[in-house]
Amino acid sequence: MNNANDALPSSIYLMHKYWGKKPSLEIKNIIKKYSKKGDLILDPFSGYGGLGIEGVLLDRNVILNDLNPIANFISDCIIDPNIDMKVVDEYLKKIKSEYEDFSNKWYTFDGNKIITILRTKNDDPLKLKLMNKASRKMYEYELSEKEKDAFLQAEKNIKLIYWFPRNKLIKNSRISAKENMKISDLFSKRELLCHSFLYKLICDLPETKEKKLFKLAFTSNLANCSKLVPPIASRGDMSQGAWMTGFYIGERYLENNVFHYFENRINKIIKGKKDYIKIYKSKKSTGKYYIKNEDSKRLSIESNSIDFIFTDFPYGDTVPYFEQSQIWNAWLGFDVDYDNEIVISDSNERNKDSKNFSKDIEQSINEINRVLKDKAYFIFTYHSLSGNEWEAISNALLKNNFKFVDCQMLLQKTFTPRQLNRKITIKGDLLVIYKKDKENKQLSIKLETAKQKIEQEIKKNCKINELYDTNQLITLCVKCLLKYNHLSNQIDFIQIINEYFKIDEKSGNLWGLKNEL
Repeated sequence: MNNANDALPSSIYLMHKYWGKKPSLEIKNIIKKYSKKGDLILDPFSGYGGLGIEGVLLDRNVILNDLNPIANFISDCIIDPNIDMKVVDEYLKKIKSEYEDFSNKWYTFDGNKIITILRTKNDDPLKLKLMNKASRKMYEYELSEKEKDAFLQAEKNIKLIYWFPRNKLIKNSRISAKENMKISDLFSKRELLCHSFLYKLICDLPETKEKKLFKLAFTSNLANCSKLVPPIASRGDMSQGAWMTGFYIGERYLENNVFHYFENRINKIIKGKKDYIKIYKSKKSTGKYYIKNEDSKRLSIESNSIDFIFTDFPYGDTVPYFEQSQIWNAWLGFDVDYDNEIVISDSNERNKDSKNFSKDIEQSINEINRVLKDKAYFIFTYHSLSGNEWEAISNALLKNNFKFVDCQMLLQKTFTPRQLNRKITIKGDLLVIYKKDKENKQLSIKLETAKQKIEQEIKKNCKINELYDTNQLITLCVKCLLKYNHLSNQIDFIQIINEYFKIDEKSGNLWGLKNEL
């Protein structure tokens, strides 16, 4: 049984590869601190659904809203307690029996099971990772020229007779989505055949709640078995890399066995679902959840009806969620409202610049203010070093008379490649706490005064012989600026830090004061 002070099992948060997951224990503690049992709580940008997962188990009634259909689908799959896992097991046996011959046909070489194929950008096969069906031992095999030709000829003869999405990707060089590039271009012909056949088998299952777990597994497995998986050359030709988001196809890619990896994925989902249902039943939870697929700027929620709001704001210019979700939404046939997404996109096809972002964020915060009860808390997380984006958020909060309470760092469960690869970046999200207060009439301070306040905070909190990571210093700056209501596009956090600190040569990524202030 899960203790009230414990984080939920990681299996629940590993059921899909959707981004932006927050740590279970921290979200649980936030819900417990700022709301009570029976409260109606809201996440207007719910993503993976962490507030719903934790809130329902804590006997809160949760409204999860996201404009991205795949996010709502994932949340519903995870939180719904009324799933018969015996039926899920029966469905899995049925599907495996139906694709066994198909899998053997396309993923067998010399009597052994093909697990992975190393291929060039032009789809030429180079090596195989094989599993001996008797011993189950893995080994690598380099194909001869004759074997390569036979492999390619078999693939050339494939007839794609099952449905697959032919949607064009939104052109965006930042995520390597090229002009006229289609969802289907992300897969080899063999992968496309096997995915489409597997999806047909899933669609043919009876229309029950249990069926959605198989669609969840299917979508979560798509990038695993696509041209988007790079080999890590430093670890060996067949060493698995990870989908780095976006749609970049390298000089070489690893084509993984669709059915083998699907079985791994559905088993992870079954494990996570069983863990969730076990905890739900043991707690005898009374919490309910409601899922909305609405524009956060126009919510169909009664004014002054929400007891607590927690959300993870769209990441501006950091993550174009809807564009990256195309690989999932297209296969499930979801209609996506791209026009109302709050984002800064590099795509020339979309009118999504920083000016529009500021306007959209303000409208969203207006709605948050409208639906939230007075004296109730609004907490959000955000990951950005952009003064423009912070200015949009802080100005909207000021206009709506939200009162600043606190700011701290919330470490993520997973990091984006940019966070992992850059020394000077935020390794987590800033967690900002506000309270709705109709009587709050704070004014913003001027830029020079803001800089003086930051210097005072540095003097108060930092010592000449100590080292600090970027997280600590960014939190210090943002907390100070939000407290005094000054965040503008003229603020450059790294420039401020560089003014008073320098990177320590020994550590390579920690900061020390330049001089005693």
